[in-house]
Amino acid sequence: MVNFAHRGDSINYPENTLLAFKEAIKAGASGIELDVHKTKDNKLVVIHDEDIERTFLGRGLVKNFTLEELKAFKCRRVLFRDNPECHIPTLEEVLDIVKKSNIILNIELKTDEIHYEGIEEDVINLIKKYALNNNVLLSSFNLDSIRICKEIDSNIKTGLLYYKTIENIIEIAKALKADAIHPYLELVNEELIREAHKFNLELNIYTVNDPKYMRMFRNGGVDGLFTDDPKLLKEIIMEK
Repeated sequence: MVNFAHRGDSINYPENTLLAFKEAIKAGASGIELDVHKTKDNKLVVIHDEDIERTFLGRGLVKNFTLEELKAFKCRRVLFRDNPECHIPTLEEVLDIVKKSNIILNIELKTDEIHYEGIEEDVINLIKKYALNNNVLLSSFNLDSIRICKEIDSNIKTGLLYYKTIENIIEIAKALKADAIHPYLELVNEELIREAHKFNLELNIYTVNDPKYMRMFRNGGVDGLFTDDPKLLKEIIMEK
């Protein structure tokens, strides 16, 4: 089972920062999950929200700032405000870290509210530049993004994210030629796990921080869990 550090080791460090990703690897994560947007000058940056205000000392949409402007914003968490590894990173900076390990990288394309032009192609080109094709899974809530990724490269792995019940989710995933489904944890039951595996779909669940659920899903044979606490999940995976 893949232990995906959700936005890095985000229980202990500022989410989606180089520090959080480095610490996730140290904590024993076998996967990292992150979110990608595009800047005003067409650069790929790693941050969760469309607006920077929740995690950084500033306000405004990512798409309305240049990379240089975004880099100037300080982390909202006081303890990490002056840490050089807690600014908004580029996707390329994260790939520089990941390429040195055998980590599986889940890149969420944040296109559910703003569909950035060409983001799928730009991300896939960068993955290929780093020769990480076999270690990357591209996910999105946006069905069009999943479809576009497969049109660009049929071999790129994709995962379909969803947060509310979709009765025909397996059929939708198959139609999109997706490789995985990524449901919110409350949507998962034994039947879904069985159906997904019957049709050769991986099942990766978000966001699992409670050890009770970690054990339940581990025992249920799911393929991966997204967690804010990769150290705790590693301990549970290693239990006899």
